[in-house]
Amino acid sequence: MKFGENKTIGIKTVDRKGRGIGEVNGRPVCVSFTIPGETVEATFASRKKGIKKFDLENILSASPHRIEPECPHAGTCGGCAWQHIDYAHQLELKRGLINDALREGGIEREIAAVEPCPQKFHYRNRMDYCVGPEGQVGLKEPGRWNSYVDLDTCLLLSPGAVELMHAFKGWMRENHVEPWNAFKYTGYLRYLVIREGKNTGERLATVVTHEGQLPAADDLARRLAPFATTIYHGINPEITDLSVSSRLELLHGEPQLTESVRGKKYMIHPDSFFQTNTIMAERLLARVAGHIAATGARTVLDLYCGVGFFSIGIADAVSEVFGVELDEKAISMAERNAQPSGATNAKFVSAAAESLIWKDRRPDAVIVDPPRAGLHPKVIATLLEEQPAHIIYVSCNYMSFVRDWARLSERYEIADLAALDLFPHSPHVETVALLKAR
Repeated sequence: MKFGENKTIGIKTVDRKGRGIGEVNGRPVCVSFTIPGETVEATFASRKKGIKKFDLENILSASPHRIEPECPHAGTCGGCAWQHIDYAHQLELKRGLINDALREGGIEREIAAVEPCPQKFHYRNRMDYCVGPEGQVGLKEPGRWNSYVDLDTCLLLSPGAVELMHAFKGWMRENHVEPWNAFKYTGYLRYLVIREGKNTGERLATVVTHEGQLPAADDLARRLAPFATTIYHGINPEITDLSVSSRLELLHGEPQLTESVRGKKYMIHPDSFFQTNTIMAERLLARVAGHIAATGARTVLDLYCGVGFFSIGIADAVSEVFGVELDEKAISMAERNAQPSGATNAKFVSAAAESLIWKDRRPDAVIVDPPRAGLHPKVIATLLEEQPAHIIYVSCNYMSFVRDWARLSERYEIADLAALDLFPHSPHVETVALLKAR
């Protein structure tokens, strides 16, 4: 098949990246921004890991679930894979993807429904906008690391964040600040990271660059200050395409962002993890707290604890909670966050979960909220060896949970399994499993 060749494709299902899947010559192909049941015209664009990728050209037969996206960049930008799908059907597609994964993993359970997010736009509290080699500021096309979409709006963060992005673009262009070139590893300006305290009204902006003095720093602070309570200059000297900074220089405002969830205030370091949907984070915390209450746990171990989100959120209901997190900056925040909440029974340590620094503790329950890759094998082995009465497994990647369950099932059964939609307009979804020792 030649690149650019046009084909008529019937879309049968979606994959875990949210792409529509059909067949050409008896082999699976993917077409972004399509819906199962549709017939489309698409052109052959690339091949990766054995599957051919096609670009959508025309909708020949539309799904009844297709709607007109609210964002003008939908259909090009990789930030929203499913804005063209009505929200109720998005939830059904996610439910199907989870249940397919559970069946494939031999788990005899099904998700009856995915808990919806009450706010389908402006729900995110963090976005990392990349700077392209031609001065684009925005996100990338789906599956294309080298194709930048220059955004003039974005419905994922707040309208104030869009104004901040426009002010940033004005500073960059009027001061002729050279963008980073990810192809040649040259240039300077790399990312604009915006974080928001949805319940506090705070907004933090980090301008991430390569090495070198920030030009027109005073002008940058002046332009962004009306839209940001905190402004940082972050330096990433590596060639890797990451928005994380190895050094930070405060240009304006307080040194951290503050967010409030279920009556608890959390200070968040610019580069530390925090649940990206504040509204649904409240429901996620409520579910975890409900499991702690139902099990009667008095001592709790919180692995991958971040800035203390779960630890501090449940501290009032337990005798002791011990949090472990590799990110030293996050642990520093967790220790500070515990003080105003009166969580004197919450203790924290900076260490990798797989270091097993927590091995000799005897908790009644363990909370794990690992990164997308899931639990480290050493963590699983030690949990099986120590066998706490309950494990609450929070996952942003149900495939990792299914894989880890293959081992955890040796000594545990699933007492409860739920899914919450923290990521409207994307195929991503959060799951929470309560595991009970056999």
